[in-house]
Amino acid sequence: MQSTSIHELAIGEITRLSGRGVQRLTLAEPLESSFERSTAAQRSSRLWIEGLVAIGLFNIYVIVEYFIRGGDSWLALQIRLCIITPLALLINASMRWNPNKVYRETSIALVSCLIGLTHLYLESNKSSASSAYAQVGLIVTVIFVNVVMRIYFTYAFIASSVLLLGEILFIQHDHFLNPSEKLLGITLAICAIAMTLIANHSIGREERMGYLMRLRSEIQSSELSTLNIELQRISSIDSLTGIANRHAYELQFAKLWHEAEEARTCISAIVIDIDHFKAVNDTSGHLYGDRVLVRVASLLLQSLRCKDDFAARFGGEEFIVLLPGTMQEGAMIVAERIRKLVEVAGSPAMQAEGSHPRLSTVSCGVATCWPGSANCQNDLVGAADRALYQAKAGGRNRVCWGEPSSVARKRPIGERRSGWLVTKGDASSLAKAE
Repeated sequence: MQSTSIHELAIGEITRLSGRGVQRLTLAEPLESSFERSTAAQRSSRLWIEGLVAIGLFNIYVIVEYFIRGGDSWLALQIRLCIITPLALLINASMRWNPNKVYRETSIALVSCLIGLTHLYLESNKSSASSAYAQVGLIVTVIFVNVVMRIYFTYAFIASSVLLLGEILFIQHDHFLNPSEKLLGITLAICAIAMTLIANHSIGREERMGYLMRLRSEIQSSELSTLNIELQRISSIDSLTGIANRHAYELQFAKLWHEAEEARTCISAIVIDIDHFKAVNDTSGHLYGDRVLVRVASLLLQSLRCKDDFAARFGGEEFIVLLPGTMQEGAMIVAERIRKLVEVAGSPAMQAEGSHPRLSTVSCGVATCWPGSANCQNDLVGAADRALYQAKAGGRNRVCWGEPSSVARKRPIGERRSGWLVTKGDASSLAKAE
């Protein structure tokens, strides 16, 4: 199964990321693509919100710096407000449209590098205080890109490397710092970059671990649900005949009865019994008897009219068919169809050459009622069962109809009937059996 292979792959990646040392963050396909699809929208939304806050704070800093320096930083104000800020806002606004991973991570890295390098350019080689101030600005930029925005580790590493190269380049040409101060500045930048990259890697690993744990849980829940459905299906199927068993019949009968009560429609039941089944077992063997049961069950399913009709093994050689929304005449036609099909095709061939199978036939009892407070489910099945015994007593291989006792009690004595009989081979005429 596809889900099982992904489950095993996810478990393998969880084990790998849980190992000691620095682990590769990129997941094996298709997990990495799935991780990106499931987190892209939320990540873009977070980058947009945090980026908007950062741009606002950046502009507040620019304006405060301008006034504190008494107008000496007019060029810095123009570059930051007229070039960097519009570009940052444009990149930040594009996060609203959930861009692809390469554009999203690269654009954040580029604008962060631009801010950091511009700060080095504007502050380096002016005074000792300004040069030291440039180092602080670089460290803030590194913290922003690696920890605050938390761009993916590969992009964070490249951006940090670019910023470090810029730091080395500008600090070498700074005439206000002595060699020891330059070395201290570069060491401080390297330490800041290393610590923030470690934090970035740890956060990235935790994000992927969280995704893999959720994925594993979802797959396990899905597989468990599938297994439960399969177990329910197996528990509701008769192992020999392949049709519904007694337990499934009871559940379906309750459901159909409730639906008939709400819709105020009738429901019919047909109880079917294989004639002389004990004699079939005694003369042809139990294995052949099992084949007869399987054949009759198959013919029952063929006799049903629509998906709402329901057939089940009632027990032993007995079966039952429920026909929701079916009046007496329709139920009698279905029962006669079952009887005729079994008579024609209900006897499997014998395996021994020259052997002739005993003719398999069925007797059927039919009953119909309108669910309500005046009668009950047992009354319907009881009426069909009594009609079945009437068919047996009448010679077998025939269909009889029985009236539920709750309905019969409502009729005048002169109008009460014991049942209707359909003799074999006559599906159209319903002869009254007094």
